[in-house]
Amino acid sequence: MTTLSEIRPDAPSSNEAIEIIKPAYRGGFIRQRDEYKLNSEAVEKLKGLINDYTVVILFADWCGDSRRALPVLALLEQELGKTIPALGGMTKPPYGSGKHWAVPPSPPEVDICDVTSSPTIMIFDKDGDEVGRIKTRPKMTPTIEDEIVKIIEDSRGNVRTL
Repeated sequence: MTTLSEIRPDAPSSNEAIEIIKPAYRGGFIRQRDEYKLNSEAVEKLKGLINDYTVVILFADWCGDSRRALPVLALLEQELGKTIPALGGMTKPPYGSGKHWAVPPSPPEVDICDVTSSPTIMIFDKDGDEVGRIKTRPKMTPTIEDEIVKIIEDSRGNVRTL
């Protein structure tokens, strides 16, 4: 499992990442951020949990699932008052390569963290240990914010009550 110390400390926030995405893709991210409504129950739960956790996203600018995920994290960042680092610019390797992503130009964390999907959202506890990740889209809950709550609660041994 990855540790938070393997993620560069100067990564842009999720909101900053949206602003520096290539212009050809930026509009879709901004529209999603403007139109998406966070699940208020999940946000309230996260307010009580998030101080002991760090959420990080690695993504490809051109990826539709990233276009749905990063804006949600940007909104959570605003609601929770906590930076969610975002490492974008993931690109596919040349045809025939045995790798999932071309590093560089993809962030080196793609290899370090064994990222196979875009986006990959990783959740780290207060000790910097990874407690879970969301690959591409939520698998256990309807929304990203619900999935983050579930991962955190499961890592604490709590029963989920959403």
